[in-house]
Amino acid sequence: MTETPAGAYGQRIKLSGLVAMLAWDVGLPLVAYYVARAAGQSAFWSLMAATIIAGLRVVWGAWRHKHVDAFSAFMMTLFALGMVLSAITGDPRWLLVKGCVVTAIAGLIFLGSAALKRPLTLTVGKRLAAKDPGSRAELDQGWRESADFRAGFIRLALLWGFGLVLESVLRLGIIYTTSLDFSVAASAVIQILAYAVMIAITIRNVKAMRALADRPAPLEMRGES
Repeated sequence: MTETPAGAYGQRIKLSGLVAMLAWDVGLPLVAYYVARAAGQSAFWSLMAATIIAGLRVVWGAWRHKHVDAFSAFMMTLFALGMVLSAITGDPRWLLVKGCVVTAIAGLIFLGSAALKRPLTLTVGKRLAAKDPGSRAELDQGWRESADFRAGFIRLALLWGFGLVLESVLRLGIIYTTSLDFSVAASAVIQILAYAVMIAITIRNVKAMRALADRPAPLEMRGES
């Protein structure tokens, strides 16, 4: 009995959803910041507006999926904490630091999920398939049936874990060594580039898995199935 190829599961899931997630999660707060600055707001209130937009994005995602998991609740708490600390200290950099902390902890969660063999990348895949119950069921089936499928998602969790931790460290260095306006833009550029590289690697790996699934099995293997 041969194992079903890892790429045979969830083939209807659109990988373009990863790019949309990047645009909403990174691009929208950045636009809010510079719109507020163009309207004459201070760096503090502009960054506060961007933080509120990012927080509303988290709340909207929880409402859309009708579920608030532990990580979503944690991010909401950090958004609120960052705003309170900034208001108390008057230092808007706390809002940027909060973003780095969230990213670093997200990276550690990815790494922890890989170590526990419960990769968060599989959860992300299920979210991309939220409107397709059949694809969600296929992902669960793939996890149960295919060792290659499990190994592929664990490798991707390691990629995202190390990548998120590294980019958060780079952003933190920029925040405290450059001006606020520059650090907002540079932080966003680093984040976008890091996500773009990780998304490209993810898409390449998923496409490679799907290509193997589409390849016809050798005759001798067909006879064993």
